[in-house]
Amino acid sequence: MVYTIAWYLCRWIARAFFALRIEGAEHVPEAGPVILAPNHVSYVDPALIAISVRRRVHSMAKRELFRNRAMARFLRALQGFPITRERVDPSSVKHVLSLLAAGQVVVIFPEGTRGDGQTLGPAKPGIGVVAARSGAAVVPVFHWGSERILPRGARWFRRAPLRIRFGPPLRFPSGGAAGTRERVDREAAETFGRQLMEAIAALRPTAEPPMSMSR
Repeated sequence: MVYTIAWYLCRWIARAFFALRIEGAEHVPEAGPVILAPNHVSYVDPALIAISVRRRVHSMAKRELFRNRAMARFLRALQGFPITRERVDPSSVKHVLSLLAAGQVVVIFPEGTRGDGQTLGPAKPGIGVVAARSGAAVVPVFHWGSERILPRGARWFRRAPLRIRFGPPLRFPSGGAAGTRERVDREAAETFGRQLMEAIAALRPTAEPPMSMSR
């Protein structure tokens, strides 16, 4: 109930005040496990991704936010779950895999942290590992505008148009470790990550300067 109310309210606000426009939503599978893999430039990104698709979305949030009991209940009601940013947390990975095994949609930011809105960082190998072990469709996502709505250091929202674009889904090459505990080859995971970041970069509007990619 909380998620549904928040979804409609935030989507209305995004459209009414920030002119939200969504492209390529048909690329998000209507059923089955899905990883939404967007660029990351602002704290509002998880909410923006969630209101842009019709399926219920599970999002990661830093573990510190769950220390307050009321905040933790609210975040969990919004399908949020805690992660440790400083290291790979096996419990978080296990939770993500369990959600995907149940056919859910999970947001994973491939870069692992917020960027500057100008360049895309390399993908962490973790998303390739999760894609391989889950067999989920990985949908590349590029969005722009949230870095101006809530830039680094800002204490309040600013007005700017929001745009989000979804691309055709990718899948980890067959022969990986889908559905098993088999170790995923690190080189294969890194190759998949590079392909994913290239797919995300390709979604940037051609009217804007090309998105550069750091290596």
